[in-house]
Amino acid sequence: MADENKQKEPSLVANIFARCKNDKGFAATLKRADNPDTAYQAWEILAAFKVPLDVDSKRLPHALVFAAIARSSKEKDGNLGLGAALSNAYQDDGGKDSDAAKAKLRRILACDNVIEVCQVLRPILQLICSRGVGISFEKLLKDLKFFNPEKTLACWAQDFFGSISKEKEES
Repeated sequence: MADENKQKEPSLVANIFARCKNDKGFAATLKRADNPDTAYQAWEILAAFKVPLDVDSKRLPHALVFAAIARSSKEKDGNLGLGAALSNAYQDDGGKDSDAAKAKLRRILACDNVIEVCQVLRPILQLICSRGVGISFEKLLKDLKFFNPEKTLACWAQDFFGSISKEKEES
């Protein structure tokens, strides 16, 4: 069962990227999936991917990630975790030392459940995508689907504060 879940996200995320690239109507509908006022318009798509529409903790992570993919200017999934992506979005302002980036991270870390974190992440993902940062939507979807406040948030914080040193090691 765990192997099935590991293989499900890459193909799901790749499928969403491919469909958004080839079908602008599909992408336009998905862009509305994370907005509480228009989310119902994307339910047909979510249901087609077997996302339970009546369970917020399962629907909202998919809606958030699918909408972010549809808004993204990327043609394929990135490789950065959420923390590193947030830090890189503020690279011009000092990355992990940026007060604005730290404030956004603190707001994420204050979340208690997946529903709240999805609400908080919506504008943050829009910022990350608008700056062309290559976030891994596959990893983000896994993190949200199996959200554990202590482990997931600690991982994101470590990713944020450790992201600069990882980049320097790779260069």
